[in-house]
Amino acid sequence: MSSALTEQMRAIVTRMSDGILIVGLDGVIRFANPAAEGLFGRTAAELTATYFGYPAVSGDTTEIDIRRPDGQALCADLRVVDIEWEGQSAHLVSLRDVTDRKRAEAQAAQLGRERIARARAEAGNQAKSEFLAVMSHELRTPLNAIIGYAELLDVAVDGPLNRDQSEKVRRILIAGRHLLELVNQVLDFARVDSGDFEMHTSVVLAARTADEALALTQPFAEIRGVDVQRHCRCAPNVSYFADESRTRQILLGLLENAVKYTPPSGRVSMMAGEVPEPDDSVRLFGDGPWVYFRITDTGIGIPSERVGAIFEPFVQVERGPTRTSDGSGLGLALARRLARLMSGDLCVSTTVGDGSTFTLWLPAARATSASDEGTEITELSATSGLGDVGVLVLHNVAAIADACVERMRADQQAAKPVTRLISSHTATTIANVASALVALDEGGGRPSVAFAESLEIERAVAERHGADRARLGWTNAQLRREWSILRDEMGRVVQQSGAERADLATDAARAIGRFLDAAERISVGAFTRALRDVGEPEGDNPVSASRASPRH
Repeated sequence: MSSALTEQMRAIVTRMSDGILIVGLDGVIRFANPAAEGLFGRTAAELTATYFGYPAVSGDTTEIDIRRPDGQALCADLRVVDIEWEGQSAHLVSLRDVTDRKRAEAQAAQLGRERIARARAEAGNQAKSEFLAVMSHELRTPLNAIIGYAELLDVAVDGPLNRDQSEKVRRILIAGRHLLELVNQVLDFARVDSGDFEMHTSVVLAARTADEALALTQPFAEIRGVDVQRHCRCAPNVSYFADESRTRQILLGLLENAVKYTPPSGRVSMMAGEVPEPDDSVRLFGDGPWVYFRITDTGIGIPSERVGAIFEPFVQVERGPTRTSDGSGLGLALARRLARLMSGDLCVSTTVGDGSTFTLWLPAARATSASDEGTEITELSATSGLGDVGVLVLHNVAAIADACVERMRADQQAAKPVTRLISSHTATTIANVASALVALDEGGGRPSVAFAESLEIERAVAERHGADRARLGWTNAQLRREWSILRDEMGRVVQQSGAERADLATDAARAIGRFLDAAERISVGAFTRALRDVGEPEGDNPVSASRASPRH
């Protein structure tokens, strides 16, 4: 090959986005283009005159692993062709980074397996929930009869009772009402788990709901000798958007628990308010502002090792046969599930011996009123078929992730390290959006436990994604561009579902847009916090370079 032709080839491969190595027949690297430098994390000078470490055979197409000095592993497609280079026979080795594609394929396969496992688990859970619902219903009928006849005896319908008889009837009533309350909790829990649970959302004054719950708690508190404030400390205009009856049910349960675990002469108080952003520990999804109901007691507190378990079903703070309080252990588990079904959350802070503070978070009314259609994913119309779009997106996880990678590479030619920093978070987000669409469809457009879980997972993924981008030296503009590209590429796939039903494609695109908008806000917030923690500026800082070497 002439010198001029060699230089022409050198100019061509220098501009290629794939990593190109010229390897002599002796296995020594003679040339490396800039993309290969970015792939291996070494300069051309460091790569040349070293052994490639992999037998290069003409026509060979395979996958190889690359491991950088910092421990990061990559997967690359390898292709080999015979050429003449600077007058000698050699191999042209082409390397394409397929790490994200492989991760996406593995993720899609794992999601498929998880979906099958989840379907089986849900079938079993559905059977369990239906059994509990039927049994609870069958138990309530005789219980109501027992309580009713006991009340008739108590009011002396058939004649006066003596003191001993009155005491026994009173005990029947106490035991019957307590058992009926437990049965009702089991029934509610079974309905939530089975998805057969209706919410009637509206705009409600926070003070009204709180004061009603406090009033209902007063008699129980007086019997226990606990001081409960009569009115909630709350601005009169604070309103939330949720199911008022279920909100009152949650608050009443929290207040009764606070009284139950507070010794005589102790105090229980409630305050409510509105904030633009929740506490960092709260798992909320979407824009603020948010309304909180905060119930504080001076009770026994909760050991730190038990805090995570108290929101699980059939778990209580006190354990063993010597516990001082009764109950099924379903109250807090049901309360958190109800809160999340209403796009809110329930959290706790506590110290043993100093009491506990439970906080219920709900969307503020002006952030989620029915007239504001652009703020909440759960306000979508119940368009049938969203699940089909979700399945379509799930089947295209790898293709969408690859398209995002290629577009980021094209955008960042001047910043080579960016081309290798697309992480598996992208594939996880795509798959999670698909799962959310399926959950919306299965719930008929209403919030469900599966949908709430998708939102919680995506918040965690988006936070990690933003923090990782900051650690790797990305800029705010690059991060936002990545989210924009993801919207575009998912939109292309969704349009495939609109060939016969334009309304389906429109609703799906709207759902995905809101989901990704919220995820982007969380990601950018985590990005900004991470930069602030390390004391770096939040502007367009250059991407930090990392170095690597091939695996031999």
